[in-house]
Amino acid sequence: MTALKFVGGYVIRPFDPWRGKLCTCPEKLSFDPYTGCEHGCIYCYASSYIRDFYRCRPKKDLLKKLKADLKKLPRNALISMSNSSDPYPPMEKELKLTRRCLEEFLRHRVRLLVITKGIQVRRDIDLLKQLGAAVMMTITTLDEEIAEKLEPKAPPPSKRLDTLSALSEEGVPVGVRVDPIIPLINDGSLEHLLREARDAGALHIVSSTFKPRYDSWRRLERVFPEESSKLEKLYFEQGEVIGRSFYLPKPIRFRLMKRVADLCKKLGLSFALCREGFPELHTAKTCDGSHLIRVSDQKF
Repeated sequence: MTALKFVGGYVIRPFDPWRGKLCTCPEKLSFDPYTGCEHGCIYCYASSYIRDFYRCRPKKDLLKKLKADLKKLPRNALISMSNSSDPYPPMEKELKLTRRCLEEFLRHRVRLLVITKGIQVRRDIDLLKQLGAAVMMTITTLDEEIAEKLEPKAPPPSKRLDTLSALSEEGVPVGVRVDPIIPLINDGSLEHLLREARDAGALHIVSSTFKPRYDSWRRLERVFPEESSKLEKLYFEQGEVIGRSFYLPKPIRFRLMKRVADLCKKLGLSFALCREGFPELHTAKTCDGSHLIRVSDQKF
């Protein structure tokens, strides 16, 4: 049985990025231990379709539902955790729900890709190693002042880099999502960011441009009024609408993404894009970093 034939359970469902024509993700399943996210990132797209998104809460009867889903799961299924709500919010420190989910995954033959900004992932190195899991850490800038405006409640970039180093040193394969890049705001010093990511152990980079929806654009206007006034024409007059998102003009997107691709090549990092097109810029087996996942040595 493949992930596409797994129609979905209570908490594990086929990954479907709105049937986006530019998505190049491999066939995989999606799992979020929590609903909503407390990081408060102003660029977040998930707030447009998840009600009360910035209030994080654990899913009801999570472990019971997860166990039921795992019984029906395809062999060696690829699970992406999490695609909208971070699996390591502040409350995870006390609740340990994500850790308990990892313990359940250990009882089944799955491949796990963890996507997070949370530094608590470091606590679970023991389980991640047993799973053979890979971790993709989102870092959009190393400028602490800009980061605080973009991601007001997320851990500082320096702590995320430290977490990457700790994971890598323990043998957990890691990569970085430089995602999204917003012109005039966090597109400077990209080489410094990528170099620091590589030195922290990152093997793979995923990147994309900011693709606002109406709610995220309003947040950008409030926080970065000067920059957004300069970007407005590019997005809403010269750009294009794909799905429900506004895109920068294609030539601008290509130049920006090629810049990142060239830097990754220079630094020896594999590279891919997220919902941008331009497949000629990809140098990795997968765009999302799931090719970093190692075969688990767990006995089944």
